[in-house]
Amino acid sequence: MKIHAYSMRKIALAVIVFLISISSVFAQADNSKIKDGTVTNGAERAKSGAILELESNSKGMLISRLTTPQRDAIIPANLSNGLLIFNITTGCFDYWNQVQAMWLSMCGSQPPATATISTGDCSKAIVNGTYKQGTALTGSNYLSVAVTVTQPGTYTISANTANGYYFSTNGAFPAAGSYVLTLAGVGTPNKGYDTGNAGDAVTITLNGTVVSCKPNVFVAKADVNFVLTCNTVASAGSYNIGLPLTNANKLTLSLNVGTVGYWSINTNTVNGYSFTGSGTFTTTGVQTVELLGTGTPLASGANSFTISSNAATVGTCNNIVINVAPVAYALNCSTATQSGVYMVDTQLIAANKIVLPINVTATGKATISTNTVNGMTFTTGEINLSALGQQSVTLLGTGKPTTAGVSAFTVSGTTGATASCALNVTVGAQPISYAINCGSITTSGSYMPGTAMTAANTMTVPVTVTYPGAYTMSTNTQNGITFSASGTFSTAGTQSVVMTATGTPTNASTYTFSITSNSTSAACTKSVDFGSRAMNVLLLNFGGFYNGDVGIKTMLNSKINYSLSGTCAVNDVKVFTTTIGSDDASATSLKNTINTNKIDVILYQDGAAANTLSNNNVLNVVKDFINNKKGVVIYGVGAGGEMGDQIAKLANAVNSMTGASMGAKAYNYPEGNNLKPVPLYKFSIAADATLSGPFGNVKNRFFGGFNNVNSPLFNNVPLNITILATLDGDNSSVEVFKHNELGFVYVGSMYNLFGVPGDTSYEAFPLSVSATGIPLGKEDYAGGARSTTVYNSVLAANTFAWAFSYATANTNINYQIK
Repeated sequence: MKIHAYSMRKIALAVIVFLISISSVFAQADNSKIKDGTVTNGAERAKSGAILELESNSKGMLISRLTTPQRDAIIPANLSNGLLIFNITTGCFDYWNQVQAMWLSMCGSQPPATATISTGDCSKAIVNGTYKQGTALTGSNYLSVAVTVTQPGTYTISANTANGYYFSTNGAFPAAGSYVLTLAGVGTPNKGYDTGNAGDAVTITLNGTVVSCKPNVFVAKADVNFVLTCNTVASAGSYNIGLPLTNANKLTLSLNVGTVGYWSINTNTVNGYSFTGSGTFTTTGVQTVELLGTGTPLASGANSFTISSNAATVGTCNNIVINVAPVAYALNCSTATQSGVYMVDTQLIAANKIVLPINVTATGKATISTNTVNGMTFTTGEINLSALGQQSVTLLGTGKPTTAGVSAFTVSGTTGATASCALNVTVGAQPISYAINCGSITTSGSYMPGTAMTAANTMTVPVTVTYPGAYTMSTNTQNGITFSASGTFSTAGTQSVVMTATGTPTNASTYTFSITSNSTSAACTKSVDFGSRAMNVLLLNFGGFYNGDVGIKTMLNSKINYSLSGTCAVNDVKVFTTTIGSDDASATSLKNTINTNKIDVILYQDGAAANTLSNNNVLNVVKDFINNKKGVVIYGVGAGGEMGDQIAKLANAVNSMTGASMGAKAYNYPEGNNLKPVPLYKFSIAADATLSGPFGNVKNRFFGGFNNVNSPLFNNVPLNITILATLDGDNSSVEVFKHNELGFVYVGSMYNLFGVPGDTSYEAFPLSVSATGIPLGKEDYAGGARSTTVYNSVLAANTFAWAFSYATANTNINYQIK
């Protein structure tokens, strides 16, 4: 016990020393953890108290592996206390114990010794005691065997016979050398021999190794005599393949005892089993004995046995037949259960199986299968029915069903089934599946803001149907519009789904619709262009002053600029012109023109502004147009220097139209300069569609005045007004601004929007457009040191684009000016 405790302490020490030596590679760390990722949610650091932790659920730790000779070849100078190896000779961990100066095993005991029994020593083995048939061995029956030990350690030695007895012992050799081992005998000899016979051959095994030579033990026959009555042999019990025999499996026979004594009767081994019996007759005469069966039948069929005994007279009986039943079982399809999903064109997997109850009446190997139906079959493969009675077997499915519906199977056994039975498997149809041809989607119908969709507004989606069925297809909602369709594909193949649009679009732009469906195919997208409705623009008092309005008209009438495919997506631009005066008749005329032509945008030109300021009825028409009809007014004045007291009227009118309270002033030119240099204005950097729109970005660039026209400037601009341009060098003097909620833009002098295609003057016609109406920057404007590029046309084009968008979303086209 003390030796064992000391050994355990040394084992613990060896493990600790090993782990400390391994963890040295992680110097400067409190502790370390090595992991291979097979353990989820494991801590990142080693457990508290451990300097090293290995984490895996699929790998172990592997250290140096040596044979015993390799271990012993390590030079003494390298034998450190606690040195650890795995001994592949003994299958144990060994560690070097410096105190004992020897290798110790972690197996809890010494390793097996290395020992041999030479042929000479084997022949000198001494059999002690007397051996007689039917007489149990005692302490005087033992075997002495000489052994040569080259490596100390534990040993187990046995000497076995085939006659009911054996010899054995075990222990440990403390050191190398020669030893004589005493093997105690155990058992009772069943068979005796005539004088002169060598007797039983003894097979010696030392530490699992069989010794080549075999000494003999002579067993004297018992003093008994009896006669077997062979025709009385009868068998009992049932015999099944693979089932070990029990006490119910036996042979009975009668015999006539002449001389009492120990008797032994047995059969040979056939098909894995045999019968045997022994005892002592104490009386003479006719008696009945039983031979108990042992072993396990390996196959079905008739087995012929021969009975042998130690009787001196008639001691043998031949051709004793035992029948091992062939496998037999009954199938019960009525309570069979199925598992797994069965679907057309889906390969069966391990989950597709049938659990079938059976009643086994005779054991053995069998294969239970179905016929092939609808591309499927089920089978157990060859199985071993190793138990009797009610049980269940599993038939695994293979194949791929081709048709939906009920498939009727016949279940039968290749061997042993009493009858076949029938069962059904229901195969489901594949869910609808179709692929969308995203590149060939088309739309039809007109898509105009403010116009409700009809049956003519459709999206046609080509599809390739793999599995027919009910389909649904729709888009997300964009610009107030959704496309959708539903129906049923009755056949596979290429066909089309026509989705119909619902809703009323609100804006003019291009919108991308995402198409989704109840198929497993990927989603698609389709872009739809929504054009603005036709925009009606009214030009007031156009047609004078060197035809300076040609530029604006050319720009508005350009399909490159304003059309469904233009820079600004709008259905059409219709331009109307009229002239107003300062009388009440002009107010009525303006009202009728707006109502009749459903005007969306009004652009002022020379003289119209002054007339508006001079008649409240005209002003009221404009205010009604801005505030109630929600139209857009692009407002500008004539020559400010000619307006005199109308500066104040202008401020009042603009404030009246916009609800603001701004002040206005005239631009004062430098004294003594009769040429009155061209004014320049600086665009702001405000985030506004007029400054940065579809026609370009003019932020922080220049807006040019017209020659020496005195343009009124505003100040005290409120927060609901966006400043678009100020006098260059004076941010408090506002030339261009836009209301944030209402459709109102002030552009200073209307001469600022004068332009003639092709004009190159540097002091006039600052609105520059190409012959086709494309807005351009006008270079070298203002002349001299102030020469720069002005972008009046880009501001104007962006302003109309914003105005059309505003009108589309806000203008009530059916509103009548009062």
